[in-house]
Parts: sequence; structure tokens; C-alpha cells
Amino acid sequence: MAVVTRRLGAWVACALVAVACLCVGSVPARADDTPVRIASATPTAPEPGTLMPGNEIKMGIRIRTGLDGSGTDTLHTVDVTIMLSLRGLDNDFQVEDCQAIADTFWSGSHPDFKSKASFSPLSCVLEASYYREARHAFYSMDESGHLQLRAPMEYFQQMADSFEKGTITDLSYYSPHMVNGQCNFETSYSVIDTPLVANTHNTGCVWQSDQGTVIPITDEPLLEGDAEEFFTTYEQGTVGEFTDLVAPVNPFTLPTPEPTTPPAAGSSTAGDSTDGQSNSTGLLIGIGAAIATLLLIGTAALVIALRRRH
Repeated sequence: MAVVTRRLGAWVACALVAVACLCVGSVPARADDTPVRIASATPTAPEPGTLMPGNEIKMGIRIRTGLDGSGTDTLHTVDVTIMLSLRGLDNDFQVEDCQAIADTFWSGSHPDFKSKASFSPLSCVLEASYYREARHAFYSMDESGHLQLRAPMEYFQQMADSFEKGTITDLSYYSPHMVNGQCNFETSYSVIDTPLVANTHNTGCVWQSDQGTVIPITDEPLLEGDAEEFFTTYEQGTVGEFTDLVAPVNPFTLPTPEPTTPPAAGSSTAGDSTDGQSNSTGLLIGIGAAIATLLLIGTAALVIALRRRH
């Protein structure tokens, strides 16, 4: 019976994800997308306004819950997708552009994190999935089951500011299964407590700048509500506070290497002088000792020679 229950839960979870995707839409896969390598090296933060000069970059951000069955276990996820596109029909992304973006903003790894990037002439897409406790970077839940959901919008804004002309134009966030939902910032549109299968619900909040809506750019909670039993049971949601992102590595929070301080004027000379004096003193002492030894030997030889004459 327990096996049947687990299978039923997994089937219901898959059905919910499928329904949610149909309801809220998704970025369609394109046949001409080219995978872009994800680096593991520590990135270097770019100076503001230096990436892709002369181009106007639009950033669309989408956050969803999902399922990943690519491994031995089926894991519940928080999925982040960032689509960067060029404003205007006469411009095309180059694969080198997308690679540089991924190297800078999407590098790093963690056991509870998976990332990928892809390129097409129209866009550069960065994707990340968070598993297990790493999901707490996006949600907090107290003992009463109250959920708060956030995104690393400060980091995403730093990404946008790195381009000469970069703007976050779209942000959408759909909750895990909860009720009594609310969006905490003025939205372009929203769906609140939308019924799904298995008597569950979700809430979605959408912000679009072309609708005159201000995109939130702080790490304050974007939406909240009360977790349903499905979230804690089948989605394995846990009580806990917000945590920091395990990855990607945020280049803007890395400590700046301290500049190497050149030795003060005359310090090396003074050191050399001190060493020179020590060496010279030792040399003089050694020479003096050798001369004294020779004098003693010479004196003894002279005394012996005089005694033999007599």
C-alpha cells in the first residue's frame, strides 16, 4: 500500500507540474539552440556598463517549482530561467557573447545545484535548478506553515547593470502549492489561489516593464501564502529561514584582492645594510682569529728553534 501511495504521489506531482506549465506558459525549446559550457572557475566581476557595448540587452526572469527525474531519484526543484535578448531586429547574439555571460554570471557548482546555458542568434538563456535544502534560497517557511518566496533580484540587477544598456523587463514567479496567496509588489497581472488537480492551488505574480510596472530589484519576499499539505508531503518542503545561494558564484560578493604594498623607501637598503654590517663584522672576527692562531704557531716554532740552538 505504501508503494502504491508513493507512486500515486509521484504521478500526481507530475500531473501538477504539467498542468502548471500549461497554465503559466514556458520558454519553448528551439532547434537552433547551442549548448554553452558552464565554467567552474571563479569569475571576475565586470565593471558596470562594460559588457556588450553598443547593444541594448533585455532580461526576462522566470521562477517555477518543478521535478527533475534525470538522476536515480526524482527530485523537487526550484527552477530559474534568465533569457537575455537584444532589443532591435538588426542585432544578433554571437556565441562568444553568450559564453562570456555564462562565464561571468553562471559559473560554479554544488551538489544541490545544476546549471546550463544555451545560445541562439536571438537570445542567450541561463538556467539553474536547486534541490533539497538549497531551495531555501527561494523560500522560507515557519512552524505554522507560512511561506515567503523571494528571488536574488539584487544580483540579477547587478547583472543587468554590467551591460552598457541592460534592463530587467520581465519577472514572473509562480509559487509551490499554497493558499491565501498574495503578491507583495504591484504587478502587471497575477493569479491568486488558482485551483489545480488534487485539490491544490498556486499563486503567480508577473511584472512587466512595458506594462508600466516597476520590476522589484530587492531581495524582499515577492509573494507569500500558507503551504498546503501537498507541499510539505510530496514536494518535501521543510521549515527553515532563507539561505544564501549555493551557486552560481556571485562575482560581486567576492573579496577584492588586496594590492601588494611596495616596500617603504630605503627599507630594503636598510635591511641590506644591516645584513652587510653583520657579515662584515663576522668576516673581520674570523680574520682576526686566524691571524692570532698563526701568530701563536709562529711564536711556538721560534721558541723551539732557539732552544735547539742552545
